[in-house]
Amino acid sequence: MLARVAPWAGAFVLALLAGGPAGEALAQTRIYTCKDASGKTLTSDRPLQECQGREQRILGKDGTVVQKIDAPLTDEQKAERAAEEKKKKAEDDRKREQLRKDKALLNTYENVDDIESKRQRALQQVEREARESEKRMTLLRKNAADNAAEAEFYKKKPRPPDLKRRMDENEAALRAEQLLLQSKRDEVTQVNLKFDDDKRRYIELTGGPAPAAAGSAPAAAPTKGAAK
Repeated sequence: MLARVAPWAGAFVLALLAGGPAGEALAQTRIYTCKDASGKTLTSDRPLQECQGREQRILGKDGTVVQKIDAPLTDEQKAERAAEEKKKKAEDDRKREQLRKDKALLNTYENVDDIESKRQRALQQVEREARESEKRMTLLRKNAADNAAEAEFYKKKPRPPDLKRRMDENEAALRAEQLLLQSKRDEVTQVNLKFDDDKRRYIELTGGPAPAAAGSAPAAAPTKGAAK
């Protein structure tokens, strides 16, 4: 084993380059080097026990570094590396998902006018469903009035089970329709937000002119038959 270097590490490399028997013999070897706990440089023609668990460098016959062996990571370094890898994976996943969405967006619309056309069709569908709900509410309110008129005959005696059942069922159905109508009003907002986002991203991807203002399309919110 060669001596622990210090001063003569450079001479060791020079012997390799000098040629002659000594140089030729040394040229067949590799040099292992590291710093010990005290900071001293250790060098050998074979792996050093003192270098275990420390950063090492392996030099070629011309003195250049042919391999670097990193020191084992500490628990803290392992945790930091795991966190970085997790963050990178999350970012890569986000980018892949965005590419998928962008491709789907470009395949869905032919141009900006097509986005507005589809917006209007979606809003019209919501409005039709709201009108149907309003019609059902009108009928349910009429049934409630009829049931109330019939119940007038039973002010001082128990109501017939059938009447009580019809009144309860009608009241529950009316509450359900009121909730449905409110959901249609909320859906108008959600439809406009969706198409605003699609339009903004489509323009970004195609390089078209920026929209004048987000949410500028008519809302077409259902206003009839307000829930009471």
